[in-house]
Amino acid sequence: MTAKEYNKGVRLWADDAMRFAMRCYPSRPDCEDAVQEALASLWSHRDEVPQAKGKSYLLSAAYRSLMMTLRHNKVVQMHAEQVVTEKVQMPDERFDLHEAIERALQTLPEVQRAILQLRDVEGYSYAEIGETLSLSDSKVQVYLFRARVNMRKQLKQLGYDNDK
Repeated sequence: MTAKEYNKGVRLWADDAMRFAMRCYPSRPDCEDAVQEALASLWSHRDEVPQAKGKSYLLSAAYRSLMMTLRHNKVVQMHAEQVVTEKVQMPDERFDLHEAIERALQTLPEVQRAILQLRDVEGYSYAEIGETLSLSDSKVQVYLFRARVNMRKQLKQLGYDNDK
Protein backbone atom coordinates (compact mmCIF):
# COMPACT_ATOMS: atom_id res chain seq x y z
CA MET A 1 0.00 0.00 0.00
CA THR A 2 1.43 3.37 -0.96
CA ALA A 3 1.27 6.50 1.18
CA LYS A 4 -1.43 7.87 -1.12
CA GLU A 5 -3.51 4.70 -0.75
CA TYR A 6 -2.98 4.79 3.02
CA ASN A 7 -4.23 8.40 3.23
CA LYS A 8 -7.26 7.55 1.10
CA GLY A 9 -7.95 4.54 3.33
CA VAL A 10 -7.71 6.65 6.47
CA ARG A 11 -10.30 9.06 5.08
CA LEU A 12 -12.60 6.18 4.14
CA TRP A 13 -12.12 3.83 7.09
CA ALA A 14 -11.31 5.92 10.19
CA ASP A 15 -14.95 6.75 10.97
CA ASP A 16 -15.98 3.11 10.58
CA ALA A 17 -13.17 2.04 12.89
CA MET A 18 -14.17 4.61 15.52
CA ARG A 19 -17.86 3.68 15.31
CA PHE A 20 -16.96 -0.01 15.66
CA ALA A 21 -14.68 0.74 18.61
CA MET A 22 -17.37 2.78 20.38
CA ARG A 23 -19.84 -0.08 20.07
CA CYS A 24 -17.32 -2.57 21.45
CA TYR A 25 -16.11 -0.41 24.32
CA PRO A 26 -17.92 2.56 25.89
CA SER A 27 -14.93 4.77 26.78
CA ARG A 28 -14.37 7.35 24.02
CA PRO A 29 -10.75 8.19 25.03
CA ASP A 30 -9.81 4.49 25.01
CA CYS A 31 -11.50 4.04 21.63
CA GLU A 32 -9.68 7.04 20.18
CA ASP A 33 -6.39 5.62 21.45
CA ALA A 34 -7.17 2.21 19.99
CA VAL A 35 -8.03 3.65 16.58
CA GLN A 36 -4.87 5.76 16.61
CA GLU A 37 -2.79 2.71 17.49
CA ALA A 38 -4.51 0.77 14.70
CA LEU A 39 -3.78 3.55 12.21
CA ALA A 40 -0.15 3.64 13.32
CA SER A 41 0.06 -0.13 12.98
CA LEU A 42 -1.44 0.02 9.50
CA TRP A 43 1.12 2.66 8.56
CA SER A 44 3.94 0.51 9.95
CA HIS A 45 2.77 -2.50 7.95
CA ARG A 46 1.62 -0.65 4.83
CA ASP A 47 4.11 -2.52 2.64
CA GLU A 48 2.71 -5.89 3.74
CA VAL A 49 -1.02 -5.03 3.72
CA PRO A 50 -2.75 -4.79 0.34
CA GLN A 51 -5.24 -1.96 0.05
CA ALA A 52 -8.11 -4.40 -0.38
CA LYS A 53 -7.37 -5.78 3.12
CA GLY A 54 -6.66 -2.38 4.72
CA LYS A 55 -10.07 -1.86 6.31
CA SER A 56 -10.12 -5.37 7.73
CA TYR A 57 -6.61 -4.90 9.10
CA LEU A 58 -7.59 -1.56 10.67
CA LEU A 59 -10.70 -2.96 12.36
CA SER A 60 -8.80 -6.01 13.61
CA ALA A 61 -5.98 -3.90 15.02
CA ALA A 62 -8.44 -1.55 16.76
CA TYR A 63 -10.34 -4.53 18.18
CA ARG A 64 -7.17 -6.17 19.52
CA SER A 65 -6.07 -2.89 21.11
CA LEU A 66 -9.46 -2.42 22.76
CA MET A 67 -9.49 -5.95 24.10
CA MET A 68 -6.05 -5.44 25.63
CA THR A 69 -7.29 -2.21 27.22
CA LEU A 70 -10.44 -3.90 28.45
CA ARG A 71 -8.52 -6.76 30.03
CA HIS A 72 -6.07 -4.36 31.63
CA ASN A 73 -8.88 -2.24 33.07
CA LYS A 74 -10.62 -5.32 34.44
CA VAL A 75 -7.46 -6.40 36.27
CA VAL A 76 -6.94 -2.90 37.65
CA GLN A 77 -10.56 -2.72 38.81
CA MET A 78 -10.39 -6.17 40.37
CA HIS A 79 -7.30 -5.28 42.37
CA ALA A 80 -8.65 -1.88 43.36
CA GLU A 81 -11.92 -3.28 44.66
CA GLN A 82 -10.46 -6.60 45.91
CA VAL A 83 -13.34 -8.38 44.25
CA VAL A 84 -12.91 -11.69 42.48
CA THR A 85 -16.41 -12.07 41.09
CA GLU A 86 -18.85 -9.43 39.95
CA LYS A 87 -22.59 -9.68 39.91
CA VAL A 88 -24.67 -7.69 37.49
CA GLN A 89 -27.04 -5.52 39.48
CA MET A 90 -30.15 -4.34 37.75
CA PRO A 91 -31.91 -1.22 39.01
CA ASP A 92 -35.46 -1.52 40.28
CA GLU A 93 -36.83 1.38 38.27
CA ARG A 94 -37.57 1.02 34.57
CA PHE A 95 -35.36 2.81 32.08
CA ASP A 96 -35.50 3.40 28.38
CA LEU A 97 -34.89 0.67 25.84
CA HIS A 98 -31.67 2.20 24.56
CA GLU A 99 -30.13 2.09 28.04
CA ALA A 100 -31.40 -1.48 28.49
CA ILE A 101 -29.77 -2.54 25.22
CA GLU A 102 -26.49 -0.91 26.23
CA ARG A 103 -26.55 -2.70 29.59
CA ALA A 104 -27.34 -6.02 27.95
CA LEU A 105 -24.53 -5.50 25.42
CA GLN A 106 -22.02 -4.95 28.21
CA THR A 107 -22.84 -8.36 29.68
CA LEU A 108 -21.86 -10.16 26.45
CA PRO A 109 -18.39 -11.62 25.96
CA GLU A 110 -16.15 -9.36 23.83
CA VAL A 111 -16.28 -11.56 20.73
CA GLN A 112 -20.08 -11.84 20.77
CA ARG A 113 -20.43 -8.08 21.32
CA ALA A 114 -18.11 -7.33 18.41
CA ILE A 115 -19.87 -9.76 16.06
CA LEU A 116 -23.30 -8.43 17.02
CA GLN A 117 -22.08 -4.88 16.37
CA LEU A 118 -20.52 -5.72 13.02
CA ARG A 119 -23.49 -7.76 11.75
CA ASP A 120 -26.59 -6.04 13.13
CA VAL A 121 -25.40 -2.44 13.37
CA GLU A 122 -22.75 -2.11 10.66
CA GLY A 123 -24.27 -4.66 8.26
CA TYR A 124 -21.12 -6.66 7.53
CA SER A 125 -21.35 -10.11 5.94
CA TYR A 126 -20.28 -13.26 7.79
CA ALA A 127 -17.18 -13.47 5.59
CA GLU A 128 -16.17 -9.86 6.36
CA ILE A 129 -16.68 -10.41 10.09
CA GLY A 130 -14.71 -13.65 9.96
CA GLU A 131 -11.86 -11.93 8.16
CA THR A 132 -11.86 -9.02 10.61
CA LEU A 133 -11.91 -11.18 13.74
CA SER A 134 -9.94 -14.14 12.32
CA LEU A 135 -12.86 -16.57 12.67
CA SER A 136 -14.51 -19.02 10.31
CA ASP A 137 -17.96 -18.19 8.91
CA SER A 138 -19.52 -20.98 10.96
CA LYS A 139 -17.97 -19.68 14.19
CA VAL A 140 -19.27 -16.19 13.36
CA GLN A 141 -22.78 -17.61 12.91
CA VAL A 142 -22.59 -19.55 16.18
CA TYR A 143 -21.31 -16.56 18.15
CA LEU A 144 -23.96 -14.32 16.60
CA PHE A 145 -26.70 -16.78 17.53
CA ARG A 146 -25.41 -16.98 21.11
CA ALA A 147 -25.13 -13.19 21.35
CA ARG A 148 -28.74 -12.75 20.23
CA VAL A 149 -29.96 -15.40 22.68
CA ASN A 150 -28.03 -13.70 25.53
CA MET A 151 -29.39 -10.30 24.53
CA ARG A 152 -32.96 -11.64 24.61
CA LYS A 153 -32.40 -13.12 28.08
CA GLN A 154 -30.90 -9.91 29.42
CA LEU A 155 -33.65 -7.72 27.95
CA LYS A 156 -36.31 -10.07 29.29
CA GLN A 157 -34.77 -9.80 32.78
CA LEU A 158 -34.88 -6.02 32.43
CA GLY A 159 -38.58 -6.14 31.64
CA TYR A 160 -38.43 -5.75 27.88
CA ASP A 161 -40.25 -8.87 26.80
CA ASN A 162 -40.76 -9.34 23.06
CA ASP A 163 -43.94 -11.38 23.62
CA LYS A 164 -45.92 -8.50 25.10
